[in-house]
Amino acid sequence: MADGSQTATQATQPTEQPTIDYSKWYFKYDPQTYAFIPGAVHEKVENSTDVEPSGLIDPIWSPSTNSWTGKTYDEFLKEQQANQPTVVDPNQQALSMTANALLARLIEQDKRISELESKEAK
Repeated sequence: MADGSQTATQATQPTEQPTIDYSKWYFKYDPQTYAFIPGAVHEKVENSTDVEPSGLIDPIWSPSTNSWTGKTYDEFLKEQQANQPTVVDPNQQALSMTANALLARLIEQDKRISELESKEAK
């Protein structure tokens, strides 16, 4: 009977659980590619770090420098703007072509007027 009560006493004793620091966040990454895995946890696991990857697009963990690498939002936006195709407004293009044609005619007319004035002056 003593053995049974001793086993019951052991079963009701709380087992020690690791303490979790809920004020600290850990950011996980893929162990093969080191790419950031979205989300954060309070428990430190093997493929995680307490270095926050904020401000980066598609961050990659660099164990050698103990930091995240990737493009900043500004670099990403500049790249997107540089790769964005230029869209020409057809109305603006037609207006520009008309203005260029008128300018060419005015230059030609001014040239002819200058020639006629120089002939009259003689």
